[in-house]
Amino acid sequence: MRFCLYIVLIAALLAGCRDSVEDQAKKLGDREFTTVVWAKASDLQRGEMTASLLKKHDLKRSNGSDIVALLGRPTGYYDYDTNPAYVVGPTTVESVYTKGYLLVFETDKDNGKVERIFFVPAVE
Repeated sequence: MRFCLYIVLIAALLAGCRDSVEDQAKKLGDREFTTVVWAKASDLQRGEMTASLLKKHDLKRSNGSDIVALLGRPTGYYDYDTNPAYVVGPTTVESVYTKGYLLVFETDKDNGKVERIFFVPAVE
C-alpha cells in the first residue's frame, strides 16, 4: 500500500514540474504577434508568435468567442467544439490530434470562460 502511495506522489510531483504554457511558447520562437500577421501566417510562424500572443493578451480572462475574434476560426480540435484550438509550430511533432502542436483554450462548458491554456503535446 505504501508503495502505491509513493508512486502516486512521484507521479504528481513530476506532473507539477512541467513548464508553464508561457515558458513552452518561448521555446517555439519570439516572432511579434499581430492579428493581421497571424491571419496570414503558416502554422510554423504562428508557433513562433505564441509567446508574444500570450504576453500581449490576458487570454485567461477571456471566453471562447473572444479567442475566435482575436485569432480567427480554430484550425484544430480538442475534445469539444467549445475549446478553440489552433495548430501551431513545426509538423515534425505529432499527437493524436494533428501534426504540429495544438494550442488549446479549454473553456468552461457552461459559461464559455477560458479555464486553461496549454499545448498538446507539451513543448519540450
